[in-house]
Amino acid sequence: MGNELCACFGEGGQIDNDTPSDSKLLQRFKAKLKQGLQCTKISKDRPQTEIKIVLHEPGTLKFSGVDKDVSGDPECADEQISVMGIRQATDPDPHMAHFAGSQVLRDNLDPRQAMKAFILEGPNKKMINLVAKSDAEAQLMITGFKLLFAEARKE
Repeated sequence: MGNELCACFGEGGQIDNDTPSDSKLLQRFKAKLKQGLQCTKISKDRPQTEIKIVLHEPGTLKFSGVDKDVSGDPECADEQISVMGIRQATDPDPHMAHFAGSQVLRDNLDPRQAMKAFILEGPNKKMINLVAKSDAEAQLMITGFKLLFAEARKE
């Protein structure tokens, strides 16, 4: 999985002059997201679940379970990308000063795994706590989602 995602952003050995533009990164990320990206969802009152995130037109993220049905999980309801945001688990928690990430991640994730984690935020304080398979994969997803959400807000 990690190699597939890295392939959408290019090889790690690129020099600065060969770094793809944000528009090319976004284009590649959208292509991968349309096929679906997998990660682990952590919830306050549900077991950890492997989910797949897929971009559907026009601008909707759909969440599905890899091994089980998540249709009853309110965190996995479809969401318009124009109203979403993203934070790394190491970013400050806007709901609790002097802490990072989210309460769910602090309660359920080993701090050494924080670089793999991020939070998708939606309207009405909706937070989807996610963990990628590697630090590098998480960084690529965070960058891709930031570009995707920024583009959606401009339209």
